[in-house]
Amino acid sequence: MDIETSNAIELFFPNPSLVQVFFEAVANSLDAGASEVTIKIEIQGFTSPETLKVSIADNGAGFTDENFARFKTLLKRRDEFHKGLGRLVYLNYFNRVEITSTWGSNRRAFVFKDSFDGAAPVEALPEAQPNHTCLVFANFSGDRVRSYDDLKPGALRERLMGEFLPTLHDRLRTGRDFKITIDLETKEANEQKEFLSSAETITSADLPELKSVQIKDPMLDAYEGVEMFYRVKSGMGERSLMTAVSIDGRTIPIKLLQPGAVPPDHSGIFLFSSKLFAGAADTSRQKLVLPDTISEPDLLRVLRREVGKVLSEHIPQIAEKNTQTTKQFEEKFPHLLGFFEETTVGLIDKDEALDIAQRKFFKAEKEVLQCEKLDDATFEKSLELSSRTLTEYILYRDLIIRKLKDMSATNSEADIHNLIVPRYQSFTGADLLEGVYRNNAWLLDDKFMSFQTILSEARMDTVIKAITLAQESATDDGRPDIAMIFSGDPAAAAAVDVVVVEIKKKTDDEKENIFAINQLLDRAQKLVNHCPNIQRVWYYAVLQINDVLGGRLRQMKWAPLYSKGIVYYQDFETRRPDGVIVPTPTFALSFDAIIGDAESRNHTFLEILKSGMKALGKAAEPTPPSPPIPPVAAPAPVK
Repeated sequence: MDIETSNAIELFFPNPSLVQVFFEAVANSLDAGASEVTIKIEIQGFTSPETLKVSIADNGAGFTDENFARFKTLLKRRDEFHKGLGRLVYLNYFNRVEITSTWGSNRRAFVFKDSFDGAAPVEALPEAQPNHTCLVFANFSGDRVRSYDDLKPGALRERLMGEFLPTLHDRLRTGRDFKITIDLETKEANEQKEFLSSAETITSADLPELKSVQIKDPMLDAYEGVEMFYRVKSGMGERSLMTAVSIDGRTIPIKLLQPGAVPPDHSGIFLFSSKLFAGAADTSRQKLVLPDTISEPDLLRVLRREVGKVLSEHIPQIAEKNTQTTKQFEEKFPHLLGFFEETTVGLIDKDEALDIAQRKFFKAEKEVLQCEKLDDATFEKSLELSSRTLTEYILYRDLIIRKLKDMSATNSEADIHNLIVPRYQSFTGADLLEGVYRNNAWLLDDKFMSFQTILSEARMDTVIKAITLAQESATDDGRPDIAMIFSGDPAAAAAVDVVVVEIKKKTDDEKENIFAINQLLDRAQKLVNHCPNIQRVWYYAVLQINDVLGGRLRQMKWAPLYSKGIVYYQDFETRRPDGVIVPTPTFALSFDAIIGDAESRNHTFLEILKSGMKALGKAAEPTPPSPPIPPVAAPAPVK
């Protein structure tokens, strides 16, 4: 051949595989009208690739002058379907292919290799012989065979059936018998890999029974529609999905569905045939390549819709499962409603659906933020996105509440502190967004959302030591269980508020509980003395409040507050050394009061926002139908 073979292989077969040798040889056999094809694979052992020898024989028309002329001339096509390139892949794996072909009283024998010059005279036989062509692939050029499945008859059988399903199915429909035999002979078996001498066959009885339906859509009228052949099957161990187009009697996979689109123990085959796909494959027949005049996304949308109809009809649990998933999305991700795909084929892939919706949300946010002029439409869009962002934050708060509810006696007070606000962390105005998601003082009151923890570890140590009472140890183990959130830097000149949360030991001993409450005032005094710019101390003491303690607090003029738990309130005053009064509103509350009240407030926000998000999701306009695909000039007839 007048061509640099190695460069041509790299150009036309960028991702070759050994199985393509079988595909191309069998394709030529079937094109030649063969009804019997025999594949013989001989190898010493899988780890001895240099001993690999493959023979592929058929009873087709053979290498007649016309067929040989096309074979010896690269890129010489027989019709619009054939590429004239398939034989190149032979030389990617074997240095020589010995070819012998007999038809009638003629025989042609030659060796196909890099230096093949196209010379192969015909020998006249004394009498006519049955048609027989054999290709012997020898001198394997690779250093290894990639996979056992490249040589195992069982695996090759499935791949050949998948590759040639359109051709074999057409022969089944027209009553033309065929038999493909795959025979492996090896002297070094590997039972663990099931690599044994064995044989498999493919006949019409092995083909799946396919139903047929014509797809009618305005965008496909120019091509007289698309015919879909399909089979949906259920049974133990079934879970496979094939979606492909038929080109030149071979299947080219197309990605319509995710592998998990069908439930366990179900499988599906969807094969599309149309004039639209005439010659629409790359040179290696591994990818669908449509003309520029055809919108692939629009075409796939139509095909996906039809597959969805079949799956819904044959697998009703898909609709049931998707309804459950949609409800979960509404509950857990209401801020993304309206961004989820409106039409889903097969089971919803949760991760993919969330990823797509999230990317759409980010894209919409980016468009609004980059908009230079805020017109009415953009303003409305910004309001919608703000609502979605707020919903996302309220959902985050819901997770914090649930985490708090899940805490048990095995959790330390430090766990609770870190949930309310990370200990020894520093946040400033520049960290506002991060601070909003890490300062959870809203568990006590939403007005504390704007407060910031600004103390480094060293400064926090100093404050804790300063407010430790005489009867307490200042060591790590003896520190009081306190979390503090300041509205600003307590070391600066500006006045600040501080929220103090103190976890008291659980006990029903009235004397100890009253003593613990009295300690609050002593600690507040120390805190005010240490940080003279504090203008208000919001004190929260979390302790066990039984009926006895509750009665005692009421006697001491503590006011009970409405709560999902137990809360008592008292206004105290703390006097600074300079005589200035620092208001010290103090709350004594049970642990379940924190959870119940925060949950109640958050639930109200969440339900309001969910309702708004559902309305936005329903109001989202569906994607307008795409215009019809313009026809391709003079499409070739389907083979």
